[in-house]
Amino acid sequence: MPVTLNLETLRHIPLLNGLNESEFRQIADVIRMRQFAAGEYIIRQGDESRDLWIVTSGQCEVVRRLKPGEENHQPAESLVLAVLEPFHHFGEMSFFHPAPHSADVRARGPVELIQISHADYADMIQEGVWAAFKLAYNVVQQLAQRLRRMDEWVAELANNPQAAANVPEWSRFRNKLFDGWTL
Repeated sequence: MPVTLNLETLRHIPLLNGLNESEFRQIADVIRMRQFAAGEYIIRQGDESRDLWIVTSGQCEVVRRLKPGEENHQPAESLVLAVLEPFHHFGEMSFFHPAPHSADVRARGPVELIQISHADYADMIQEGVWAAFKLAYNVVQQLAQRLRRMDEWVAELANNPQAAANVPEWSRFRNKLFDGWTL
């Protein structure tokens, strides 16, 4: 049974802040509602896709695989980075910049998601649809907040070498984060 979009739901999504009625309808025209069962993967680390996803019900978890599983079918070592609740989004990095996904996102239980394809978004940009520009503005705000939290986390780890030693990939992450930056 297809999931139907409730326009009232759109009004509660932070990525759609500032849209007027006409712009909500423009976004609604390109949205695809999707359902996933518990344990089902929405995106996989290393794969490439250009979709932006917004959780409307249920929870998803963002999981970074650190080491591949052994040949005797042991599970891969992984780290749960985040649990996404309704109105949280993911996929925005690949949506705006084509590159392989940096983590898996899977359903913790049954979930309903909004999917916006990059192709539809690019058409909106080409047509000068203001809703597309407002969506991009809101994504930038959210990414800036995430980066600010990341900066705080990095500073905490840098000031606590014992904690940093317990975080997988810390040294490689720190080197990658600041590689090429002039500070």
